[in-house]
Amino acid sequence: MGEEDDRGWFLTIYVTVVTMLVLLPIVIVLLVSFTSTAFIVFPPPGLSLEWYRTVFSDDQWTQALWLSLRIAALVTAFSLVLGVPSALALRSASGAVAISAQTLFLSPLMVPTIVIGFALLRMFSTVHLSASALTVAIGQTVLAMAYVMRLVLASLAGVDPALERAAAILGGNPWRTFRKVTFPLIRHGVIVGALFAFIISLDDVNIALFLSDVRTAPLSVALFSYIEQNADPLGAAVSSLLVLIAMVLLTICDRIIGIGWLFGIRKANG
Repeated sequence: MGEEDDRGWFLTIYVTVVTMLVLLPIVIVLLVSFTSTAFIVFPPPGLSLEWYRTVFSDDQWTQALWLSLRIAALVTAFSLVLGVPSALALRSASGAVAISAQTLFLSPLMVPTIVIGFALLRMFSTVHLSASALTVAIGQTVLAMAYVMRLVLASLAGVDPALERAAAILGGNPWRTFRKVTFPLIRHGVIVGALFAFIISLDDVNIALFLSDVRTAPLSVALFSYIEQNADPLGAAVSSLLVLIAMVLLTICDRIIGIGWLFGIRKANG
C-alpha cells in the first residue's frame, strides 16, 4: 500500500511539473502583453491595454487577422468535406490496401510541417500556381484533414455497423442513412475535428510561410516577420490573441462535448 501511495505522489508531482513547464511560457506572454512599458519586462511594472488597442487600430494587423479567420474557415470546410468521407471509406475497407491508405492519409501527423510546406511550394511552382490565400488553405488542409480523419475514425470505432445496415434494409439510401443514423453517432468527432482544423490553421506558421506572399500573409506569418525585427510587447499582444482564440474554441468544445472525451476519460456530453 505504501508503494502505491509513493507512486501516486510521484505521478502527481510529475504531472504538476510538466503542466507548469507547458503553461508558464504562455502565462508569461499573456502578462507581458498587458505591460504599460514600451519594452518587454517581466513582471510588468503596470498593466495597460495599450498594446491591444495598437493591434486593433493598425490596418496591417486587423487585415492579417481577418485573412487568417477566412483561411481557417476555408481549411475547416475543406477538411470536413474531404476528411469525413475518407474516414467512412477507410472504415469500411479492410486488408493491406486499407492499412496503406490510412497510413498515407494520416502521414502528415508524423511529417514535420516545414517539410510539408516546402514540398507543396515545389508542387505549386511546378503547376505555376502563385501564392494566395487559396494555396495557404490547401496546404493547411493537408495537415488539418489528417486530424479530422483521426477523430472521425475514433468516433466510428464505437458505431455498430448493424445500425447502418438496418437503416439500409428499411429503405434508406446512403445519404439518408448517413444523415439520420451515422452522423448523429459520430457528430462529436466531426465537431472536434472542425474545431481542431480551425485552431491548426490559425496557429500554423511553417506551411503558411512557404505558401503565402506579402499580400496574403496570415496573422501567424505577419507575427513571425514582426518578431524577427522587433522586440516589444506588441508581438506578445498578437500572440496572446491567437492563444485566446484557441482557448475560446476549446472552451466551446468542452461545453458541447467535453474535453475528457478526447482522452477517453468519459463519454461525450449530450
